[in-house]
Amino acid sequence: MRVDDLSLHAGGRELQHGLTFDVRAGEVLAICGASGCGKSTLLRHMIGLQTPRQGRVTWVAGGRERDVHGDDPPRREIGVAFQAGALWSSMTVGENVMLPLELHTDLGEVARERQARFKLALAGLPDAATFDAEPASLSGGMRKRAAIARALVLDPPLLCLDEPSAGLDPLTSARLDDLIQRLKTDLGTAIVLVTHELDSLFAVADRLLFLDVEAHTATALGPPAELRDHGPEAVSEFLTRGGLDRRQAA
Repeated sequence: MRVDDLSLHAGGRELQHGLTFDVRAGEVLAICGASGCGKSTLLRHMIGLQTPRQGRVTWVAGGRERDVHGDDPPRREIGVAFQAGALWSSMTVGENVMLPLELHTDLGEVARERQARFKLALAGLPDAATFDAEPASLSGGMRKRAAIARALVLDPPLLCLDEPSAGLDPLTSARLDDLIQRLKTDLGTAIVLVTHELDSLFAVADRLLFLDVEAHTATALGPPAELRDHGPEAVSEFLTRGGLDRRQAA
């Protein structure tokens, strides 16, 4: 995916301008910055849920360019797991995961169920009973995993995750980090990860895009450890919690 000169607006004000970057095959690209900088808004533009006032988001895989906001958007190529999971409460977990297969494939019921159970197991939910469970009966971490399974069910080359660790305890968050690593390593899935969790950021991200809430644009793009040690002052301060990490290490 390529993002060119993108501007973000919300509530009548500009959040970001001049955003230009790419998402590479098989990488984890993290998007971070202070609260209110536009991280989730950027993600919604990248998946086509919001139309930019300026700039363009282009899907460049497959040998031809496609405008994400055009007449032939790459819907099947992008899987999305939202912050709260966004599972349909009126459906079982299995029905939630099978829904994209019903909408976008010609698979029969048996094949849909087999694929959904496989993706649930891949996402760390191998218990057969989970398939028939109600979303409300799951823990927060299990709902996140079920949402990731649904996002993966069409085998998209790009997976977008909005704050997947938000509200989770450290152990569950670490397990989600392991899942993200396995998706990248085993499946070659490219992942865009919106997060403010520094532990997750350093554990899984290949590159970091930093959105500056004061400058209203991206001020850094590169490997997280490199930006922490040698990046702009505001970025380094953010990635070290204002220098707290360095003081604790000392």
